[in-house]
Amino acid sequence: MQEIVELINDATMQAWIWGPLMGVVFGALFAGVTNPPTVNQPVTVIQTTQNFITTKVVVKQQNGGSNNDSGGAVVIMIGLGLGVIFLVWQYAIHFQLIHHYLWVLLSTVLSFSLAAALMSLAKGQFTSSSWSVYIAAPMAILAGCGVLLNLAKASFDPKFTQLASQLKFTDFYMKSLSDSERSLVICQMAGMTLILFVLFCTGIALLHYLALMNQRGYGPLRGFWIFLTRITMFFSGKPWFFLLVGLLALSYLLIEPSLIPTWMTQKQLR
Repeated sequence: MQEIVELINDATMQAWIWGPLMGVVFGALFAGVTNPPTVNQPVTVIQTTQNFITTKVVVKQQNGGSNNDSGGAVVIMIGLGLGVIFLVWQYAIHFQLIHHYLWVLLSTVLSFSLAAALMSLAKGQFTSSSWSVYIAAPMAILAGCGVLLNLAKASFDPKFTQLASQLKFTDFYMKSLSDSERSLVICQMAGMTLILFVLFCTGIALLHYLALMNQRGYGPLRGFWIFLTRITMFFSGKPWFFLLVGLLALSYLLIEPSLIPTWMTQKQLR
């Protein structure tokens, strides 16, 4: 029994076996119980989206305001500065754990998407080439996230974790790191945060188009697909994909040591 528990908790098994396996199972269940679209249903992505908006969706927009307190600007800036220092310290301590769970999330979402897409293809849901583009593009973005995660791991020095574990957060940031190391850790932390955001948004965008595709067929879960399409409608359209690609490119500039981290160091030394 102990061996089974250790196997389940093993980091390598979680990243390469359990996460993808769960994604495949849920992806197959997600798309496998839906009937193919009927004859009178729209064919392309644009037609399906327009039809859905016309018949099913009521969009509500709410605008809120905010008040600025200029008198507390200095306090806010000091708080933000200390917050950044603390987050850099925590990032250095838990880098391996952060990298591991981001990779598990990536492998799970990608496996889920592949399984759901293949099941939808087998069920006849790909009624035009446009569906392939809208499903394949997010998967390419997810693959790019995987490349950047590997780059982050390769460029992170394990000594940062050792130092951060032994020192207070102010001493770690101010005394143990050089200017170049400080720039590297800050930029990499920002880049990894962008990767998490891109992973989340790409997963929702994929979910939207898979749900939009499947809601055309009549079956016991059609109401669920309609509901899922409605709540993810914010992620519909090409602009989201261009934004995510831009954020992925920015993440690369932050994580690659020879780019923004080097530029920041040179600017500090002037």
